[in-house]
Amino acid sequence: MSIAIIGTGWGARIQVPAFRAAGLQVVALAGSDQAKTERIAGDLGVPFATGDWRAVLARPDVALVSIVTPPDLHREMAAAALAAGKHVLCEKPTALDAAQARAMLAAAQERPRQLALIDHELRFLPALIRARQMLADGAIGAVRHVLFQVISSSRADLARPWNWWSDTARGGGALGAFGSHQVDLLRYLLADEVAAVAASLHTFVAERNAADGPRPVTSDDYYSLRLRFARGPLATIECSSITRTNEPNSVTLYGAAGTLRWVGGKLLHIPPDGAPEDITPAYEHATPADLRGGDFPQGTLYLGHALRAFFAGDRAALAPAATFVDGLHTQQVLDAARASDRQGGGFQPVG
Repeated sequence: MSIAIIGTGWGARIQVPAFRAAGLQVVALAGSDQAKTERIAGDLGVPFATGDWRAVLARPDVALVSIVTPPDLHREMAAAALAAGKHVLCEKPTALDAAQARAMLAAAQERPRQLALIDHELRFLPALIRARQMLADGAIGAVRHVLFQVISSSRADLARPWNWWSDTARGGGALGAFGSHQVDLLRYLLADEVAAVAASLHTFVAERNAADGPRPVTSDDYYSLRLRFARGPLATIECSSITRTNEPNSVTLYGAAGTLRWVGGKLLHIPPDGAPEDITPAYEHATPADLRGGDFPQGTLYLGHALRAFFAGDRAALAPAATFVDGLHTQQVLDAARASDRQGGGFQPVG
């Protein structure tokens, strides 16, 4: 299957090597700057490069378009790609708000034979697939509460220049970048929906330098959310992108009869008053040398293998995938979190 990628950041650095390692063909790369895109495509050996993203939609050799751009572009690009008859994989967060996410879902529902997926690649990691099944089987009893932390130094460098990530109007910020993953993964693991959310968002680095001088940062670089799920579980999720340390992503699910913890890529089962047992399933796909390590690149590799299997006839291969329906639900949680923060941090209903 042939893929076109719109975006010269994550799409070029991670998706190109991951998808190739999975046996997919990346035949086109689109970016906002023609010369830069041509240079990156040349370095990666992608045969077609363009500064006009619509050009890849006209190519008959493109079956799937991966949209890896700032969120303010997602709605237009996804709708156009679907209208052109392409399958779509769209980066998170789904859009700027739930209204845009609904429009994307409506466009997808008009073309039910085409894939319309959100790139929540963690769902494809074998450890998290096993965790979801164990929870469904009652391995730790009813889940009472969850703690999910993402702690990194990705925005800690004060010399890092201002770009769209610093601009809330374009969908920048930690909540969209990481919170969308955290909310979606908990929805997936618990097979439940968030009913209400209370949030605190903060911007620690208030200004960054741009080409024309200092600019204010209007997006968040830290947040803490409390979630109430419809069937009872509570969750606390926290993210900082401005720490001076990097910690492994960590999800701990506390149940009435035990605990599950995913940390540093490993899945641990902790029986009542017992010691952790490593129950991480074997990872059957080797990471290629040109793909950096980490949970998200590894998930992208497994997503690539699932796409290849799906188009080879295994219709169950994409069962873990987040659809545009999931994208809308997660976007509604993000919208409610922002509303909660604006109104002082109290619980807000979702939807």
